[in-house]
Amino acid sequence: MRSAVLLCTSCLLFACSSTPAPEREGPRTVPERTGWKETSPHADVLAFLSQLDRLDHAERLVRFTFGATNEGREMVAVLVADPPARAPEEVRGRGTFRILINGNIHGGEVEGKEAIQLLLREFASGEHRGLLEHVTLLFVPDFNADGNDRIDPHHRATQNGPDGGVGERENAQGLDLNRDFLKLESPECRGMLDLVRRFDPHLFLDLHTTNGSYHGYHLTYSPSLSTNVDDEIDAFARGTMIPAIRGEMARRHRWRIFDYGNFQGQGDERSWATYDHRPRFGTNYFGLRGRFSLLSEAYSYLPFEERVAVTRDFVLETLRFAAREGEEMASICARVDARRGSGEGVFRYDTELAPPVAGTVLVGAIEEVQLPGDQGTRRVALPVAEAEPMGIQDSFRSRSADPLPEAWAVPEPPDGLAGLLQRHGIRFRLLPATEEMWVRAFDLSHIERAEAPYQGHRECRPVGSFGARELRRLPSGTLLVPSAQPLAVLAAQLLDPRSEDSLFTWDLFEGLLDPAACPCEFPVLRVSPG
Repeated sequence: MRSAVLLCTSCLLFACSSTPAPEREGPRTVPERTGWKETSPHADVLAFLSQLDRLDHAERLVRFTFGATNEGREMVAVLVADPPARAPEEVRGRGTFRILINGNIHGGEVEGKEAIQLLLREFASGEHRGLLEHVTLLFVPDFNADGNDRIDPHHRATQNGPDGGVGERENAQGLDLNRDFLKLESPECRGMLDLVRRFDPHLFLDLHTTNGSYHGYHLTYSPSLSTNVDDEIDAFARGTMIPAIRGEMARRHRWRIFDYGNFQGQGDERSWATYDHRPRFGTNYFGLRGRFSLLSEAYSYLPFEERVAVTRDFVLETLRFAAREGEEMASICARVDARRGSGEGVFRYDTELAPPVAGTVLVGAIEEVQLPGDQGTRRVALPVAEAEPMGIQDSFRSRSADPLPEAWAVPEPPDGLAGLLQRHGIRFRLLPATEEMWVRAFDLSHIERAEAPYQGHRECRPVGSFGARELRRLPSGTLLVPSAQPLAVLAAQLLDPRSEDSLFTWDLFEGLLDPAACPCEFPVLRVSPG
């Protein structure tokens, strides 16, 4: 049954939603200059950032590049701190809470890019001074600059503007950057991980726009969904951080926000289910690093201006929460690092959606509007939303878990493995001479390989089991990754044969394993104490 009372309330909220923050003095973004009919090309983003230099508090903002895209566009980040800092490394000893805000990972989901520009103008104008006493911010407004500049009205035509079109989802290589956080095949994600090693954010925000189910919210969100997120981080994110931000979004701005998901099933079996737990996705990946993360998904059937406004407000309320609670959140991150650095921890695998929990979800409706020529049909959210009881699945659970080994050993490391581990920040060493160690090998019966390529790879899954512990002589040059380090769980994700998203998934070990030669041995060994 649907609630007519809640329907009336939600209709009122849709009709009276807050509007974008009033324009301040200073440069205007492309959407502001065009009446919200166009989004910003990369060159205009860079020009806007340069124009902020003339504002009264521009010294708070320091721009720098962290690489170049495939097509040579500068990858630009803006460090916001008070007192100012010249580089990300400089702020790590200050004791403030560090947040990385990423926009436009998908070139067609431009709301984060535009919202970041508005916030940077506010900081350069002297606003939010109290926040900078407690937090230091690193903004990446246009992460997928190549995809951004392929602006075309046919891209994501079903969303409600901008009329002039948006860019492409993929980068110039045809890669989805939000599937590249493990394999790091794009210059964008390699540059991002370089930034992360320098800045070490406590919290990562990734700003998107969803064109999925017709729901009744202005924005949906998700913490890291990996089951290998530290339990203390997960409990604080779900039990303290998210409820507080959701409350302030309603109280201050009258926005309706909810857990990210899509409708599944029909009738009594209908449910609201989240997306994916694998760390190829950025916010899931950051959870494995022992840090907080939040996915933001503006609702694409709202007007463009409104989507930017709710994204801006979501970021701002997250910053306000972090200013209040950042000391505790940083302490949690430090405790996670200490636990994992001492070798504690388990690796969870064999993962499924958690059982549904009874709840209520706002169901929305849209109107279809035919666009000129061959541009297609636009979907426009109607100011109605009905509260419908259904099961909510906003997390995952793993059916299996094992304690971490003492180390992982790769006797014949493939080309590129050492460099990839370095980019992730994972410590390892190469054996200078033959050394005896107690190990367990994973005996492969066969390799399952996807029929169709995905992101340029046919994904692989090893099938087999671990054998008995045995003493082996590991040769000189063996790559050894100790588990007593803060990124131990990330190392397990990359190297364990039971991992559901590993380097083996993406064919890194393809040259070492011939499926026709199975049964054979997986190229990574578990090392146990002698």
